[in-house]
Amino acid sequence: MIKNTRKKIEVKDHFLTQEQFSIHYTNLPGVLKTMPQPQHIDRYYNSSEYLSHDDSNHSLFARLYRFARKRNIKSKYKLLTRLTTDGKILDVGAGNGELVKYLIDRNLEAQGYEPNEQARKIAYQKGVRLLDHLPTEKTDYSVIQLFHVLEHVPDPEEIIRQLHQMLSRDGILIIALPNHCSWDAQVFNSYWAGYDVPRHLYHFNQEGIENITRNLFELIQTKPMWFDSLYVSILSARYKKWWAPLFTGIALGVVSNLKALWSKEPSSRIYIFKKAK
Repeated sequence: MIKNTRKKIEVKDHFLTQEQFSIHYTNLPGVLKTMPQPQHIDRYYNSSEYLSHDDSNHSLFARLYRFARKRNIKSKYKLLTRLTTDGKILDVGAGNGELVKYLIDRNLEAQGYEPNEQARKIAYQKGVRLLDHLPTEKTDYSVIQLFHVLEHVPDPEEIIRQLHQMLSRDGILIIALPNHCSWDAQVFNSYWAGYDVPRHLYHFNQEGIENITRNLFELIQTKPMWFDSLYVSILSARYKKWWAPLFTGIALGVVSNLKALWSKEPSSRIYIFKKAK
């Protein structure tokens, strides 16, 4: 339900279709909702420019993205091995399987779930078979992770309940999300790439994700994602058609990171939760 229809942001799908959408405040503080929500969402992902699903793009920006992705994968691996060394890991929204492959190659018991068929095909070509649905049987995962996934889900509260049931007694849930209270979000406003409508159906700040997970999970740690501000600011500068968006975006991303040291509002943040008893 919409709390106040006058409280909204008008945003275009700058990435692909140029269609107009609105982002509304909801009755959960810190949670915003894209309206209208498309019935056939897959067509909004069908582009070689959607780099988390497609490896065919060889532009300079795509190469920089893949370089940053490799750095991020190593960082995620370090985080995961700090949290568990012998339990099962599920990567929800596994994209083209890069992270799952990296974990399996290092002898971790990892699986991935990816609803997009094209992304699953690319993962399969790399030797990774991803699930096309969440497991319904008893699973007892030690860690379930969603890196920039929950914002794509039509019913975030329902999937949080499902994941709670899939985790072991002391299981860990990792969620990474864009932060609509960050400095770069305020600077770019409706051009901020972190909104990414309509692929991002919901938008969260820390208060929002804590409201979504309340009573099921306990927040035990947060971590900023410093590379994300650079990526998002470069895209946002491209959407605004600024001169030299690569360099302008990097500069603004650095400024956003510096401001986040004081504001504690980075462009994206990792939330680490423990399953509530």
